Amino acid sequence: MKIYKLRNWLVILSVFILASCLGDDDDNNNTPDQTAQTTEIKVSPALGLTKNANVRLILLATNTPIEGATGNTGETGVATITLASAITEPFIVEVLGGGDAEYFDEAKGVFLTLGADTTLRAVLSSFQSEVGVTALTEIAATAILNTGATSAEAINLVNEQVRVALAPALTDITMPPQLIDAASGVTASSDQAGIYAVSLAALAQLGSSASSPALAIIDALRADFLDLTIDGKVGDQAFESPLYNASNFISEYTSAIQAYAQQVGLTDDLSATFSLDNIKKTLEGLSDIFASLDLGSLELDFVPGGLSSGSGGDSDDDDNDDNNGNDGEGNTLIITGSTTVAGVTTGIKEIKIRNVPAPDPNDLETIRKQIEDSLAELEVNDLVFELVSSSDTEIVVSVRYSVTTQGVTVTSDLTYTWTLTGKDDDDDDMDDDVMLPEVLKGKVFDMVFMLSESGSSYADGQKVRFTFSSSGMMFIDTDPEAGNGDEMSLDDVMMEGSEYVYKDDGFIYKVSVTETGLNEINLFTMENMFLGSFTADGGDEIANLELVTARAGEYRVVGEGHSRGTVVIGSDGSIDFDTGISFAQSDIVIIYDRTNLEEEKRIQVSYGANNNEPLINLFLSADGSTITSIQYRILKDEVDIMVTVEGTVTGGGGG
Repeated sequence: MKIYKLRNWLVILSVFILASCLGDDDDNNNTPDQTAQTTEIKVSPALGLTKNANVRLILLATNTPIEGATGNTGETGVATITLASAITEPFIVEVLGGGDAEYFDEAKGVFLTLGADTTLRAVLSSFQSEVGVTALTEIAATAILNTGATSAEAINLVNEQVRVALAPALTDITMPPQLIDAASGVTASSDQAGIYAVSLAALAQLGSSASSPALAIIDALRADFLDLTIDGKVGDQAFESPLYNASNFISEYTSAIQAYAQQVGLTDDLSATFSLDNIKKTLEGLSDIFASLDLGSLELDFVPGGLSSGSGGDSDDDDNDDNNGNDGEGNTLIITGSTTVAGVTTGIKEIKIRNVPAPDPNDLETIRKQIEDSLAELEVNDLVFELVSSSDTEIVVSVRYSVTTQGVTVTSDLTYTWTLTGKDDDDDDMDDDVMLPEVLKGKVFDMVFMLSESGSSYADGQKVRFTFSSSGMMFIDTDPEAGNGDEMSLDDVMMEGSEYVYKDDGFIYKVSVTETGLNEINLFTMENMFLGSFTADGGDEIANLELVTARAGEYRVVGEGHSRGTVVIGSDGSIDFDTGISFAQSDIVIIYDRTNLEEEKRIQVSYGANNNEPLINLFLSADGSTITSIQYRILKDEVDIMVTVEGTVTGGGGG
């Protein structure tokens, strides 16, 4: 089970606390300053080009329209709104359908009606003179407005994470895209506006089965993103008629980008232009804002096809009593306490998190780590952690710390109370008795992800930190250099053969160990399709190189397609496979240790970023002591040469 970090509550809490301390300077005046000179804001809704749509500006904090701040996109697709002054606080740009409003749907290649029931939004943390309102800004706006976040920091966080997830090549999702209004003969600009337009068109293509693809994909994604993962579900409730295959979302989206980019004249190194390798299935970091969202109370009538009946966990409570004070199944975390500013102490409103797994009462290290992670994004001083009490039914922890912002220090004295009202039995195949080996317990490992197949939420070469607790939990920090703690933790571990297996939403992590430590962590889809491996971050060192060098020698071989009759493995890890086919140590990208497999034990030496690139497999005997056969393969070029080892000339361990 995925457990998102609890820091969201403390971040939001601290924002509210500091806002109340620092917010008196404006005398609660939400009216923009009228003394400045007249200014303009140009709004460009982009589905593609959107004509004859009304636009208005709304103050975020009070949800009140700004007087006179209205406009219409007309035939040009750009609405110009004249203001008495620049807006000095976060605000919403709202585009309204109805009347003669229509948009160019880039999947259908025609103009379609923008109905009166359609609203598109962008939320901005501060004034800017040009704004784009798009599928991406609407996804972010849905999250921002549903959580009630109003701070500039929260707005920027959500907008940025949506950008990182779906359009990492952009610098800002609130910038205006190029407006497309024709099905053919269009040439996209190679700048940010053109890249944005192509990305939006590709998203529309994913909804091509719908009558209004661009609008349909917006509805689907803004619902899907509420639980931080593109998985075709809202929480545990699955879409009845999904527009896209969630397991293949990244590959379908990136393929659509490449196809449309070529159609509109962008052809140079599309992977680099659109940062395709960095597009992610999961919005890492959004738990800081999203976790305060009560998914059970959302209006879900905008979800295409509705939600599948019978989906949504094991609860028989179909009328959502959980939203009316019922704690529901599972554990409950309650945060209470007070804050002190300038000698004045104020009690905070109780925060209740339902259906959240609690840490093991006997695992103080995990409890401490959860608390520290929850505060990772705050510059905390004087943190004091204390276990007040623990039993099989309740854990109580005292947490005290202070935060200083803009010269104001806020001291918090909080109590965390986990009430263990139920156990998480969603996965019947999980073995509750599985204990991690000593080489993992309490250990931290910095790993590097090596991409083998598309579809992963991790980028090729991404550094990831894994921490294992003594109770069996695995914490995952997807960006260790950011210093903001773990993005998630997985608390159910099972055994498959000799590997320790954790399941996340859409992914399976298989942890392989040796007698002396962690070997590697392999990533699979829920359908058990291999995606890539996390291997030790050894800097410039090549992990598992000793597996190859220990088998250095000259081997006599036979096999079709091999001319020389020998394969030479150097003491430095170089491999001379045949005349004209040789690789130096410096050519090695990664070495996979597959010596623990029951069948086809092997050492895989890869010379490219994925399995389509050149690789050499050293197949081993059942006991792993000798090399029995050697394979040279390049899938993309349909090259596959297998030779059988008959003996050795010098050294090595032939068959």
